[in-house]
Amino acid sequence: MKINGISNIHKVMKAYKTNKSQNVNKVSLKEDKIEISQAGKDYQFAIEALKNTEDIREDKVNDIKIRIDNGTYTIDKHKLAKSIVK
Repeated sequence: MKINGISNIHKVMKAYKTNKSQNVNKVSLKEDKIEISQAGKDYQFAIEALKNTEDIREDKVNDIKIRIDNGTYTIDKHKLAKSIVK
């Protein structure tokens, strides 16, 4: 098999090389932009509020301690059993 017309192949190759360089120049650079939705802002606000609250409600704990010491603290057995089952 004999291939003639190698010069035609070179013309085609030049055409592809030229198109690649032209396409690269056409690309425009865009700036990145981030936008946080209102729901995201609300979520962030709620998380910050939770971070600033105490984990233990001292007033409730102290009240229960006093009631235990006085012997007036009672537990609803049925409510406790339901909670255990859950």
